Amino acid sequence: MSKFYHYFVKGEEIIACILLAGIVGLMFLSAVLRKAGLPLNWAGDTSLLLFTWSCFFGADLAIREKSMVNVDMLLTRFPVKVQKAIRIACQVAAMALLISLVYFGVPLCIDSVDRKFSNMNLSYSWASASVPAGSALLTVTSFINLVKMVKSEDGTYGKQGGSEIC
Repeated sequence: MSKFYHYFVKGEEIIACILLAGIVGLMFLSAVLRKAGLPLNWAGDTSLLLFTWSCFFGADLAIREKSMVNVDMLLTRFPVKVQKAIRIACQVAAMALLISLVYFGVPLCIDSVDRKFSNMNLSYSWASASVPAGSALLTVTSFINLVKMVKSEDGTYGKQGGSEIC
């Protein structure tokens, strides 16, 4: 399972990079062609679609690698066991939010089937599907981090910048 997860994480990193490069490249090309008098009317909508997915992939990568902003000025004043309990409670609360996003995001995705992007004949469900799909990815990552927190002495889940599992 660890080997599968390793390849999954690498694939996710590649997809996140492709999405970000696609947004930058598409917007640059759109600006250049607009200046040349050949506007790409669909570029903004396509970038929006790519952006919705890249947000969730990027958030999952950032959480896995402990690259999210963390303000623990108050937390560090508590004893280590209290810090661990607070971190675990916050992780459980985050997972509850993510599960609710999956639960409510699926009907949103289904309801968006008939809605189209303004300049493309593409269903808006492709954008709204990023909410339940990305939240499911984040839930898995959060669960893995929760297990690491429970096992650790101080309630953290590994060193900063690492993407190792267990």
